[in-house]
Amino acid sequence: MTHQVGQLDYTGQVTGGIGISVVIILLTIRDDALKTLLVRSDGGTWRLPSGSPGVAEPLRRAAERVVREFATISVDYLEQLYTFGNRIPDGQQRVIEIAYYGLVPPDLIPGVEQHAAGHLAWFSEEDEPDLQGEHGLIVRVARNRLQGKLAYTAVGFELLPELFTMAELQRLYEIILGRELDKRNFRKKILDLGIVEDTGEFRAAEHQRGRPAALYRFQSQVFRNLEAKRDILAF
Repeated sequence: MTHQVGQLDYTGQVTGGIGISVVIILLTIRDDALKTLLVRSDGGTWRLPSGSPGVAEPLRRAAERVVREFATISVDYLEQLYTFGNRIPDGQQRVIEIAYYGLVPPDLIPGVEQHAAGHLAWFSEEDEPDLQGEHGLIVRVARNRLQGKLAYTAVGFELLPELFTMAELQRLYEIILGRELDKRNFRKKILDLGIVEDTGEFRAAEHQRGRPAALYRFQSQVFRNLEAKRDILAF
């Protein structure tokens, strides 16, 4: 659904309408991959969740509403990404799409899947189907934005549970960056920054093999004190 506004030609006359839509890119880490939530249309094609903002509805509020309507959840991290609309299809309405991307931690994934009913699915970059309009481009821009922000923000921690192991944190960075990281250097850098706290708790190793893994908690206040330093989390 899109909201239409009048379009003026060079003489100042209204000649048609332009659609305005809020588009949502929800990203999560699942099955050892960065995945995007897609919607299957009645015709079988796939697209991003989207909706029309109300005439008096702020764009941010419209984006939050679209997330709730499609995914039945609210996300803490939701950021405006970019405005798309240079594609002008022949014989069809031009649509200006205002994109927001949100990050879904693992504890919220069951809530999304409970209401999927076959029309919602998570896709990795490798498995992503052809998407309608510019939605494929929008997904790529969102993934690139997330990758870039890893170096200087705490955005990666939004995709982790409250308590996590150092291995889980490192693997998250590797998945988003698309390359392996040195285990010893990664651990040293994170601990030297002081942005995680050892909780004193442990998680048993899978299949009861190996030593239990220490659980950590993100220290947001410590990170805020370091944010002025550029690229503190670059690897």
